[in-house]
Amino acid sequence: MRGNQTSIIPYIAISVLMIGSTSALYVHAVQNSQLNDPTTLLINNEMFQVGSIFDQFSNTTITTDDGEKTGVQLSLLLLSTDLSCPTCHMYTLIASDGYQQTVTWNDIEKGVITMEKRAYFPDFAHSFWVRDIIEIEVN
Repeated sequence: MRGNQTSIIPYIAISVLMIGSTSALYVHAVQNSQLNDPTTLLINNEMFQVGSIFDQFSNTTITTDDGEKTGVQLSLLLLSTDLSCPTCHMYTLIASDGYQQTVTWNDIEKGVITMEKRAYFPDFAHSFWVRDIIEIEVN
């Protein structure tokens, strides 16, 4: 009888490992599908609908070397999340293709994000104008 009991333990262990692996894969797939959704934006670990951002916040127009750009101030978006001490952090804007730029709070205060999920900064090189943003990460 003892031989039958010990032979079931490996099957239980394998079952637990398979359930855990499947759960981890599912969570990863759901998170990736949300990040690749063109209607959402992850800001400081909070998911926002792009349309609601422009309903909730007023637009601001900034002047760049490429003309005027109108969007929502990045600082207002970040302050609407659970952010403490904004000047204590750096902020990474991450695009859907993996491109990213990191800026300071002073930069964030000057920048806007457009309905097309593109960030503009008035005094920065175009390389900082991240397009198709999927996430703004607080570092």
